[in-house]
Amino acid sequence: MSESNPNSKNDSDAIDRVAKKYFLEIENSVPHMQHVLFDYQNECYKTWKNVISANILLNKEFLEKSGLDSGGTDAAKSLVENASEEALRYRAYCKKIAIANIGAAKQNAKTLNDNAELFTDFNRKMMRYWMSAFSSKKD
Repeated sequence: MSESNPNSKNDSDAIDRVAKKYFLEIENSVPHMQHVLFDYQNECYKTWKNVISANILLNKEFLEKSGLDSGGTDAAKSLVENASEEALRYRAYCKKIAIANIGAAKQNAKTLNDNAELFTDFNRKMMRYWMSAFSSKKD
């Protein structure tokens, strides 16, 4: 392998230009995508809430107009309330798990970011070792 390839400088410059363009595009597009996804999430929540609320009102109206609204037993009301409380506890537990997982993933990314130079140095040493094994030595 030749130590000084005149094209290597141009190749490195091209790679640097492409990488800069790539990172600039990502830095500009990610905030926009986050905003779009946040808006979509809010719209889905509003839709879900409106559909549920409309169906509850329709159910109440049907029971009142049909004369089938007997008020239900205390046991049935208690069952519905208990099931609701259990569902809320389950959601809170799932939320804690999700937040803990996100925190762990964030810490892993931070650790990798903090140690990126160490990985690069390690890979550089490995590359030099393998290159020296396969290149001819000139004295």
